[in-house]
Amino acid sequence: MHLTILHTNDLHGSIEQLPLISTMVKSIRREVEARGGHVLLWDAGDAEERSLLESDVTKGGAVMALLSAVGYDAAALGNAAVLSYGPQNLRNLANEASFPILAANLFWAESGSLVEGAQPYQIVEIEGIKLGVIGFTALFRLYAIFGVDVADPAPIAAKLRDELHQRGAKIIVVLSHLSSEADQQLAKAVDGLDLIIGGHDHVAFHEPLIINDALISQAGDHGEYLGRIDLEIDVPSGKILRREAQLLPVRGDVMPDPVVVKAIAAQRERVRALLDEPIGELLTPLDLAFDRECGMGDFLADVLRERMGADVAVVITGSLSAGLEAGMVTLGDLCRACSAPGNPARAELTGAQILGMLRHGFDPETCKAKPPLCEAIPRASCRFRALKCVTTPMPPLKRGLRRC
Repeated sequence: MHLTILHTNDLHGSIEQLPLISTMVKSIRREVEARGGHVLLWDAGDAEERSLLESDVTKGGAVMALLSAVGYDAAALGNAAVLSYGPQNLRNLANEASFPILAANLFWAESGSLVEGAQPYQIVEIEGIKLGVIGFTALFRLYAIFGVDVADPAPIAAKLRDELHQRGAKIIVVLSHLSSEADQQLAKAVDGLDLIIGGHDHVAFHEPLIINDALISQAGDHGEYLGRIDLEIDVPSGKILRREAQLLPVRGDVMPDPVVVKAIAAQRERVRALLDEPIGELLTPLDLAFDRECGMGDFLADVLRERMGADVAVVITGSLSAGLEAGMVTLGDLCRACSAPGNPARAELTGAQILGMLRHGFDPETCKAKPPLCEAIPRASCRFRALKCVTTPMPPLKRGLRRC
């Protein structure tokens, strides 16, 4: 039996590649099926991206809908949407996807149960041969903020390998969003893994790695490549007789799949309708400035303090991009005014620490500084009552807006 596995990873919102990928997948499927073979299409996580408006407004849901339009059969859970919006958003992703989202190592700390929306594995049966596909997500300590544990994949992989064998699986695959280094460690630690298809660190394996008889592959990022693994499998025994892996460049001269082009247009229209929804009325305009106290900064600080039940709120006006005019305010207006990916957080500070932050924020040299990527410099706007402090922006409700 011939089986072709096609795979992507770390698309990070590059949805313009999906119509090209879909065309390539359909072409390969016709070629393989004409010879009596079979094709599976998998993604190894992080197709979502906060910088893509369609993804951000739907908390990754629109991207899952687009992967469904392409015809993906399974995906490993990435970290992009879950870390940004919380693990409860995984159910939203699963509802939008026509395929299972695999993450065998993401558990609620209190109950020990798998986070809702995730499946630990998938069993695929082709010509009587069962493949067990185990999914793993990245090991981020930040998940603890949400009351979630991310467990070491090795013991879980060993346990699920045995369970899948008991259920008749002859071939064991790991669909991983762990990183290429972690994939290699997993292959060394756990016997009996046939394939590891990875993601997370954006590596392009033009030649696959073979470690402990496991073939390891990863297809770069942003849809630049479509990974292809061809297997020849002995049907009576289920053993892999031959395997080859390569990366196929996704080039602009490929004719876009009109089905996926239409699906992208539909998601954009969906988001456009959401952005046009009025959410309140602003009685006075709010200005934005980076070198002095301003309406937007004060407003955001007030909202955060109230939202988080804190005594002090400190915000970074550099994360704001526009002020707001008086009158009706839509969700789109808020997105344009603040598209920063920061989530509210709370910490306990001393009065001396707060005073130091204020002095630093009001320093003229601080206001002139341009922070490096992924770094933020506190600026001037602060509303306070005592000792607790809130950092970083983006609450869903705005104080001072009159509800419609």
